[in-house]
Amino acid sequence: MALVPELRLADLVTLLAVQRTGTISGAARELGVTPSQVSKAICRLEKHYGVRLFSRGARGVAPTPAARRMLPRIAHAVEELRATSSCREEYSPGIELSVAGPSYLVSQVLPAITNLVSGVRLRGFELAPPHLRAYIAENVFDVALVPGGVHSRPASWTSEPVGDIRSGLIARPSYAKRLGPFPLTADQVRRLPFIVPTATTGDRFVAIGDDCPLSREERIAAHEAQMVGAALELAAGTDHVLYCPVLAARRFFDSGVLMEIPVVGWDVRDPLFVLCNGDRVLSRTHAAIVRAVQTVIGQSQSRVPRSLPSSPSVAQKVEVAHAS
Repeated sequence: MALVPELRLADLVTLLAVQRTGTISGAARELGVTPSQVSKAICRLEKHYGVRLFSRGARGVAPTPAARRMLPRIAHAVEELRATSSCREEYSPGIELSVAGPSYLVSQVLPAITNLVSGVRLRGFELAPPHLRAYIAENVFDVALVPGGVHSRPASWTSEPVGDIRSGLIARPSYAKRLGPFPLTADQVRRLPFIVPTATTGDRFVAIGDDCPLSREERIAAHEAQMVGAALELAAGTDHVLYCPVLAARRFFDSGVLMEIPVVGWDVRDPLFVLCNGDRVLSRTHAAIVRAVQTVIGQSQSRVPRSLPSSPSVAQKVEVAHAS
């Protein structure tokens, strides 16, 4: 037996908007969604009820006889449901929003979204980019923040570039002073102890790429950390370096606990894309999310000091000793 499509309150609200405006585009403007979303909502209702609800004419759409019999009851039911809450926004389409992305992005973007989207109920998921790409077709979340983007995605999903995520070499200032003067060379960095990233695969921990210009094999892996937050805390309290997105370290930069170390020729940037499920996310909500992410990226400019007290590096001290 065929399954009956799920009946959604948002689709009923859309049905009433089409009745009021007489056009698909008019209902879309009223609800702040795309015409495609309106058409899909009507299609779902027609599958649910098993009847055609609107017929097209020269001036728009008109309810069919079956729809005219149903519309008064639907309107009454919607008003009754709305009356059970003092806040109409509670029933707005897209008010519950699931946002997924790397931990450092989710933690900073969620507050920015709440400031731009009123009444939203957020659900945050921390997932590495490979997992985001793997789950995008499973409809586990509504919005995905994906560095590098997704090459293959469902037709209902939109993808929009919002800026670049820049990565850099990070350490605490007291340690960095002993490594200068800046910028360091790749050969100098190669001799430093790194905190390197890992991920879980089933019951195993495996090394993952972090786009560092030095490969994993070229670095001294002193410690490993699965989450960038844990890696940053470790770097803040020890004499180690970490290569990660500078956005992730913004709080540490602001407090002076960590700083970025400039390295000759290192300027690694990864484009960030906001992906939205067009069937679930209103166009105005999508626009607000894009603004929120762009605001966060704009605030993540590196706090690289213009100068630090110059002191010879360890390598330089050795060279001076030999020369004398």
